Parts: sequence; C-alpha cells; structure tokens
Amino acid sequence: MFIMPDAKTTVTITIPADISEVYIELGWMLSDLTDVMAEEVKEWRSELRQAVKDWKAGGAEPDWGSFQDWMNDICRDDGMPILFPQMPVESDAL
Repeated sequence: MFIMPDAKTTVTITIPADISEVYIELGWMLSDLTDVMAEEVKEWRSELRQAVKDWKAGGAEPDWGSFQDWMNDICRDDGMPILFPQMPVESDAL
C-alpha cells in the first residue's frame, strides 16, 4: 500500500501496493525494455499518474483492475510474464 498525502489538503489517498510497486520497478527498468514496450510502459505510467492526480483533485478512484489488465496486456504482447495475477472467473453454471 502506498499512501500519498496531498500537500494542499489533509486528504490521503491509498494506492494499492502492487500498482505502486510495478510503477516504481518499471521506471527503473525503462532503459532495459524494448523500444515498443518502453513506450507502452511510459504511456501506462503517464495515464496512472493522471488518474491519481484527478482522484486527488476530487475525481473518482481509478479503476485499478483496468490498469492491471492493461499492464498484463503490454507484458503479453512483448512475450513477458504478466505482472499482476489474474483473478479466476467464476462460472455461472454452478
């Protein structure tokens, strides 16, 4: 869990630990990624920063699952293992 206090107010937002860890680790790894993957990661990180900024400004909490799925798609497309575990889909048949 990553807690980001807002300097202008007393509002504290909590970013899921897996999201913040992947964000930080990918920042360190950018120069080691393929050009295509690095650009996609930069876009993911930029969109995440903007979503958190909007949330801090009073907007809706980001859809963390969408960010996880997006990053997993980036990894799959580049032949890398996914970074976020996939939740099993429940069957309606039972």
